Amino acid sequence: MTPADIFNNVAAPNVAAQGGDVGDIRLAVNAILSLDALMGVIHADRYRRGLETGDDIVFRNKLAAQHFEIRLVRDAAFALKHGELRPAARLVQRAEQIKPVGAFDSAVFDPAVFDTKKRVWIEANDAQHTRLADVVRRDVLGVLQGMI
Repeated sequence: MTPADIFNNVAAPNVAAQGGDVGDIRLAVNAILSLDALMGVIHADRYRRGLETGDDIVFRNKLAAQHFEIRLVRDAAFALKHGELRPAARLVQRAEQIKPVGAFDSAVFDPAVFDTKKRVWIEANDAQHTRLADVVRRDVLGVLQGMI
């Protein structure tokens, strides 16, 4: 499959599906892993065209250094694929750091008054880098689309 095929038939539909239900962990994981796969296919295509070295890790690290959101998705995908990353040199170290969290504690607030829908978060090791999965995936999809 070409980068455009993966983008149009896999990554973009999975990102859109997650946008339709921002609290569904399955849809969030599908979107994260699809974006990670798209990065790999883009690298392979750029390597074949002489635009990148053959080292996929160097390519991903270069993108991660340029785009924080790509770094977060790359690290979340690695954690999901491996369960836990050691040493902790990544923003996301464990698969359990991708999780749905409610907007408010329904035991404290009246759900009729407050939005208590869950949203999936990518919880970074450093709290200041924690982001909503649906926001990050849209940003990463845009960056990767520009590379196709």
